[in-house]
Amino acid sequence: MSDRPDRYGAVRRVGEALLRLMQQIEVVYEHSAQSSEMHSTDFRAVCLLGEYEAPMSPTEIGHALGLTSGAVTALLLRLETAGLISRQPNPKDRRGVLISLDKEAAAQSLQDYTALHAHYTQITDEFTAAELEVVARYLENIRRVTTEHLALSEAGRDTPRDTIAGLG
Repeated sequence: MSDRPDRYGAVRRVGEALLRLMQQIEVVYEHSAQSSEMHSTDFRAVCLLGEYEAPMSPTEIGHALGLTSGAVTALLLRLETAGLISRQPNPKDRRGVLISLDKEAAAQSLQDYTALHAHYTQITDEFTAAELEVVARYLENIRRVTTEHLALSEAGRDTPRDTIAGLG
């Protein structure tokens, strides 16, 4: 017996769940940003920096958030003015800087995000390591394809399915 009908339904359910998750995450980011009296991009940057233990370069921040270098400059100026970040020289590039989050200053802004992250961690406890590996592989592949799609779109090229899927 073929699993085609079950597979189709499962694929559709995963796709719908992923779409709803992405939409809900945007709503949560926007709500948390408003609660913190921050622009949503500023809040996303604070969350990004809060996730990393090591300082990040402005280029890394821009890539992670999908921002131009000019937008990153403005973002960092706003965050620095608010006392949320500090800049220090990059020891690997004497012309560059690294950005660190002031976790004390950002604690209030990150309160909702941290609480939600704790709930996410509780959910992962319901799955085996093998199940989590499958979920991680799926999400990593979705992210890779999305990144490739964006890169092709930004380059002004057509985005044939075979090219994005790595088949072209």
